[in-house]
Amino acid sequence: MNLEDKIVKWINLGVQPYDKVMKIQDEVVKLRRNNLVGDTILAVQHPVTVNFGRSEKDNQFSELLLARVCARYKSVSHDDVLKYLADEGIDFNLSDRGGGANVFAPGQYVFYPIVKHPEITRRHALDLNAYKSKVYGVLFDSLHNLGVNEIKVSDHQQFRDRNERRDVWLVRDGKTLKMGSKGLKISGDIAYHGFALYVDAESIKTNELVNQCGYKPDEVTLWSVEQELNRAVAPMEVYDAVKNAFTKNFGYTHFIEIPFLEAVA
Repeated sequence: MNLEDKIVKWINLGVQPYDKVMKIQDEVVKLRRNNLVGDTILAVQHPVTVNFGRSEKDNQFSELLLARVCARYKSVSHDDVLKYLADEGIDFNLSDRGGGANVFAPGQYVFYPIVKHPEITRRHALDLNAYKSKVYGVLFDSLHNLGVNEIKVSDHQQFRDRNERRDVWLVRDGKTLKMGSKGLKISGDIAYHGFALYVDAESIKTNELVNQCGYKPDEVTLWSVEQELNRAVAPMEVYDAVKNAFTKNFGYTHFIEIPFLEAVA
């Protein structure tokens, strides 16, 4: 390694509860803010978890879920919904990330880059869109590296009718197929939270519990890499694809893998 190398720590957490990972992330954010660690990427999958972001208008339980709640409790208050989810063994969390409703599940590969974003974009810390564009690039290239073609990363002209919400899509036969999502938090020069890739077909079935990112069911269909390629995708395929995408878009030259137990010690 030399002075021009750009190193990032990569911590594979396996399958971990959302709250636990957020505590780890918060600790890494503090360390990164004080220059006690370099850029760090948390790679994780979560148990089935309904998660709401900062965009209140896009935090919506689905009509299907509300119908199930009403059938069981004869009412659909917020507390009834939370009780239903708990009875079904499904966690519910509020998050300070951007974006709206999401359901995490094993087989969705989630990545939380904790970085000093001006060092990634070479732009001013107030230029938040520059960093968001880098993250979209990682999403796009990760899917491309896995063999998914025809991807659209929407801009402000495409999807203007979607209130300029941006994401990664396939558009086929008039249908919008959503293959990933992102939700970021930027505080000063630190960016954290991240994005998810829908890899396993089974991982997107529980998303019927919410209107994903505020979209109605007839607006968008979730679609997985497994469905697109018509085959199962191995974890190392995903990690290699994502690392290569980070290398291209964030400029990393070396990934240092940190064991999970060391990371939380």
